Amino acid sequence: MTDTTGMPETVGDAFALIAAQDRALLPPGIIDAYPLTPRQYTRLWWGDGPAAAVVAGYRVPSGTSFTPDALDAVIHRHEVLRTSIDLDGYGEPLLLVHARASRAVSWHDHTGIAADEGERRLARIVAAERATRIDPADPPLLRVNVVAEPDGGQVLLLSASPLLCDLVDLDLLAAELLPPEPPRPSDRARGPAVIRHSACAAAELATLSDEADWDHWATVTGTRVPFTLPSAYRGDSGQAEHTVEFSDLRAGLDALAAQAGAEPWIALLAAHVAVLGMLTREPAVHTDLVLGPDCGEELHRRTLPLPVGRARTWRELVARVRQDERDCRAHRHIPGDEPVRDATHAIFEVDGRARPAPAIVRTDEPHGLRVIAGAERLRLRVRGESVAAPHAARIAAMYRAVLEAMAADPDGDARAACLPPGEWRDVLTTWAVGPTVARGDACVPELFEAQAKAMPDATAVRAPDGDLTYRELDERANRIARHLAALGAGPDVFVGVRLGRTADLLPTVLGVWKCGAVYLPLDPELPEARRRHMISAAGYTLVVDAEFLRRDRAAIEARPASPLGLRTDPARLAYVIYTSGSTGKPKGVLVEHRGLVNYLLWTCEAYAGQGTGGAPVFSSISFDLGIPNLLTPLLTGQAVHLLPDGLDPADLGNALAAGTPYAFVKMTPGHLDLLSYALTAEQAHGLAGIVIAAGDSFSTDLAARWIRLAGPGGTRVATEYGPTEITIGNSGQQVAEPPETDLVPLGQPIPNTTMRVLDERLRPVPVGVPGEICIGGVGVARGYLGHPDLTADRFVPDPYGPPGSRLYRSGDLGRWLPGGVLDFLGRIDGQMKIRGYRVEPGEIQAAVREHPDVRDCVVAARQSGLVAYVVLVPGRRLDAAALREHLAEHLPDHMIPSAFVAIDRIPLTANGKVDSRALPSLL
Repeated sequence: MTDTTGMPETVGDAFALIAAQDRALLPPGIIDAYPLTPRQYTRLWWGDGPAAAVVAGYRVPSGTSFTPDALDAVIHRHEVLRTSIDLDGYGEPLLLVHARASRAVSWHDHTGIAADEGERRLARIVAAERATRIDPADPPLLRVNVVAEPDGGQVLLLSASPLLCDLVDLDLLAAELLPPEPPRPSDRARGPAVIRHSACAAAELATLSDEADWDHWATVTGTRVPFTLPSAYRGDSGQAEHTVEFSDLRAGLDALAAQAGAEPWIALLAAHVAVLGMLTREPAVHTDLVLGPDCGEELHRRTLPLPVGRARTWRELVARVRQDERDCRAHRHIPGDEPVRDATHAIFEVDGRARPAPAIVRTDEPHGLRVIAGAERLRLRVRGESVAAPHAARIAAMYRAVLEAMAADPDGDARAACLPPGEWRDVLTTWAVGPTVARGDACVPELFEAQAKAMPDATAVRAPDGDLTYRELDERANRIARHLAALGAGPDVFVGVRLGRTADLLPTVLGVWKCGAVYLPLDPELPEARRRHMISAAGYTLVVDAEFLRRDRAAIEARPASPLGLRTDPARLAYVIYTSGSTGKPKGVLVEHRGLVNYLLWTCEAYAGQGTGGAPVFSSISFDLGIPNLLTPLLTGQAVHLLPDGLDPADLGNALAAGTPYAFVKMTPGHLDLLSYALTAEQAHGLAGIVIAAGDSFSTDLAARWIRLAGPGGTRVATEYGPTEITIGNSGQQVAEPPETDLVPLGQPIPNTTMRVLDERLRPVPVGVPGEICIGGVGVARGYLGHPDLTADRFVPDPYGPPGSRLYRSGDLGRWLPGGVLDFLGRIDGQMKIRGYRVEPGEIQAAVREHPDVRDCVVAARQSGLVAYVVLVPGRRLDAAALREHLAEHLPDHMIPSAFVAIDRIPLTANGKVDSRALPSLL
């Protein structure tokens, strides 16, 4: 390497990288010099500039202690500790290596004070160190503070220049400053080997013109986001360390590595990759990898992004990780972005020293999870705010489970879920399976008839056009059943019901079932094109509407009032109900009687059992959420209250208050939100035994607001969850106190059903990790009418149920929390991608709602990025800067909305769900 400035040919020689005229200007005592690389120069001006102090703290237990001699040895060994920076004294910014550098050590004795006072003093020392600049011209660019703690241990504080942190890992320095045992005489005689940096600088400068280097890292960082620890794992401040022993697995792991053509530590790195793959839903991520002497790196440690890939077998995974690591090494000198140092990210490093390292616990670990691989154990260092103690233990158990699987069978399934046995049992059985309850063969028609015989004169229906007793309702239903049968209705024949909330509605629905036919609800307000599509898809269909009843009234009344005598087959279809789903194309869901009766018998106890006043009906008959309001009272001897058609949502509160008290009221969270402002505390208190919010995301804030409004002993609140495809509802629970989650959890599975959280291959995901909610049991619908392809895609064989059982893949995102709490995260297809990150809008909405100026919020993705639409507390004005500052305390940067828009209220659809299309657009 030569040029006109007279630079020597080899970079191994001192001063090989600087011009001759610069060398002539060097002062005495300088033994080498080389230019700053562009990355180093840029790094100096990140943050507070080249004189800033980066402080890292290490808690050292008694038995291991710092000595000044150890610092002298480390300064002698590492040239970078004897290096200063000169930015303007030469032809280019230079790093100057000094022959000697004096140490800077301060001692602090906290042994005679209380522990809490010691923590306060330590915090003051750290603050003072961060505020004290480091002179870049005076090596070493490192200060050491040693604090003797009350418990006999020490805290070692290293304050370093940003440039030093870029060249030498502070953890490595801490380990060298705290050797586990004194050096042997032979080591002292040889002296420590000096580690130079000039060759690394030369290699980095050479990569500036290497397109292959740039292309490699552009591919890694451009197609893969940094791995992020699950948000459910977050806890309080502090740190912890877990040890995963694998000495008993060493032989199997070494054999696996050899078969894959890899070094033994690569197998441990592959285990790390496997665990991270189970902890994220992202298909393509990368994790930080420390390349250092233990990985064959001849000079310094270097932190680089390693792609996290997946493979079919453990052997393939180790081979793939081996290749990815070699690619990282080949392109390690690229002056790329700063390595990810974030409390939500993970890093892997190798500690290949023959002797065990001291148990050092860093007080300000920059990564949420640091995995240090030794010869016989993994050390997992975790930040408490990123990984709470129970989850840290869970992650450690996952590493052990993966290592066991790898050592046991090199050709085993690397895509399998490696969960600890107890967790496997919890997520697949204990939490996921509802109780088994015998339901018998009676279906809704038979159960209703039993009530009609027991209490014929009790009121069954309260309607705007007249009331019906149980006897009147049963007889009218029987006449309609006979009339429909005479027109050709029967088993598997669809009968459309296009009626409003009148006294004819329930007799017609029951009449359809009493003649064995299938009920097809048709809202009178449906667009004509959609109604025609639904009828056409069902084939030849009788449609009962107001005109049909007027025309055939005399013929119907002439029919006998006695039942046809048909007994309902639980395996036959009860109804087909249409849902647009996420595609916007209407799909008819085929629901069987056994699923319907199983659900309704559960609501008889959980809902109707909370009072005697029945339930109101105010939603569309095309919305299955209202089915328990329509039918459950009739199975318990109570009354169904049909509210008038065309009821304005603003008038819902008054209409309900006029009909109280109800046993229960089931509604959407949107409707509950309206009631929480429309009703007085007295009205809310006496509204019903219980109100149930279902059909949309139910925020904890809304639940808390209702509980406060209704007051002690007032109307209780509950949640229910269930896609249309699993017969109305599949889980639920009362909410006695607002939970700690952003949304109210989904509750436990109802009897004879299951709810599991699985990945795309139907494998269980770990606790706290998002996955798809998959539902099994008696409530699973038969499929989609006329869409065998969609049915095959969403209704799949249940690998955990009895032979022949099926799962419905809901498309909803959830995660198990400790104790069996099922947290709802929204629709998978409703998630947003911002700068490559998968964003959960519910988490952002919850954080926005915590601001005292905000009453409610909904987040949407727009071309400009995330937009938060906020409903402000009356009298408050929108302050976007204050909201951003508030969110910065709770969320990472990529989750903070780019814009905030004030709106008067959250728009709702006719069925009470959030209408995202009605949110104002941004110009």
